Amino acid sequence: MADRISLKPYIAGLAVTIAVIIGIWLSLRHVAVPTGTRDDAYAAQVAITQPAVAAAESMMGGNTIYYDGTLENHGDRPLSGYIVALTFTNPDGKPLQTVQRTLLDDKQAPLPPHASRTFEIGFDQTPAGWNQAPPSARAVAVYVR
Repeated sequence: MADRISLKPYIAGLAVTIAVIIGIWLSLRHVAVPTGTRDDAYAAQVAITQPAVAAAESMMGGNTIYYDGTLENHGDRPLSGYIVALTFTNPDGKPLQTVQRTLLDDKQAPLPPHASRTFEIGFDQTPAGWNQAPPSARAVAVYVR
């Protein structure tokens, strides 16, 4: 009778490998959620100043566009989360693309009242025809403590 090879150890090893890969993938996809109480009216107390864009070449050979500026809390409550819609426009000022980005979340300390903090967001792709100006920003969700 021929020796039979048991596939059980190979199947178990494959299952463990797949579980580890899925676990790593899920942990890298974790989106930080702002903490605190949502208060979108508080957006009137928050400003983005000194918006700028800059291009940098990545190690992979492509370009990354960075949008940076200063987030200012002019109100009397700590700002714990700030999500914006950024709209890229063409040279005529017509919208090309709007994307949402989080400028402040639970990975950072809350922004105290009457304080400011710089931010930087990277974009691997921008819309064709973009006018190269900083995108306009509109608050989507604001969280305070």
